[in-house]
Amino acid sequence: MKMVKTVWISLLSLTLAATAFANEGHQLLLSQTKAERATTLAGILQTSGKTCATVSRSFLQGTDENQAAYWNAECSGGETYVIQIPVSTQTRVLECKIMAMIGVKCFTRFEN
Repeated sequence: MKMVKTVWISLLSLTLAATAFANEGHQLLLSQTKAERATTLAGILQTSGKTCATVSRSFLQGTDENQAAYWNAECSGGETYVIQIPVSTQTRVLECKIMAMIGVKCFTRFEN
């Protein structure tokens, strides 16, 4: 029960942080263990309407000039997504195959 409560608090914090403060949502993900991060990312994907029972792999792709963070997630079913966590707007989710169409590969670090 405590784990479920912690996950929901993390999700709420991530959502609020991404819309109201410096990129604290990204900082939250960085501070989590691998298992906690997987649970948080799965929750974000499920909330956005994506099918993802569990995240089996996550990867920080990098940040952009506006301090938006880009996290990649692979679900246990094989689906892959990029989750953009901006500083002051809503979190966005795109399938990695869509990103590939514009020349951006998931699970590859951004070049600075």
